[in-house]
Amino acid sequence: MFYESILWNIDNKNDPPSFSELAGKIEQALILPIDPDIIEAAAKAPTIYIAGYNDGVAEELTLKTNEITRKKSDYLEGTYAVHGIEEVMDKNDIVFVIDPIDDEIEKFQDVLVNGVGLKVVAIAGRDTPFTTIRVPDAGKMNPYVYLSAGWNLLVEIGLTLSIDLDKPERARKVGNEFTG
Repeated sequence: MFYESILWNIDNKNDPPSFSELAGKIEQALILPIDPDIIEAAAKAPTIYIAGYNDGVAEELTLKTNEITRKKSDYLEGTYAVHGIEEVMDKNDIVFVIDPIDDEIEKFQDVLVNGVGLKVVAIAGRDTPFTTIRVPDAGKMNPYVYLSAGWNLLVEIGLTLSIDLDKPERARKVGNEFTG
């Protein structure tokens, strides 16, 4: 957010976001209680799919899914979610869609929910036809709030699976003890 604020000032963009308000919304997303049914479905899912805009949020959450939940994951970029991948999806898999695009909701319902039998969960600042993890609206800064809610979700799944989040088995992260 520090770099974001610098960029807003360098570009002299009109109507900059309120970063102090954003911090509160991010905190809300990080501590938001998540429906235990969502957590349980994700904990039991063989694969966790994440779909959303190509803005880095869904991609990052897909990567963190592997590290935090130790489950297989896949980022469903663009229309990939409803054009072929459904042939290899298992009805016990789960799809988290970040801020679903209104024009794509019907297709997701038809192909993924009705066709495969998947549970689709949205992370959004509004109600959707899917089970929705509702986060506070941060306008232009929504991606930060969505990412925070996704981290919250993944941590809850990891804890449900009794994973020690501070001790990765094979992943090397910043801060891990040097072993060379």
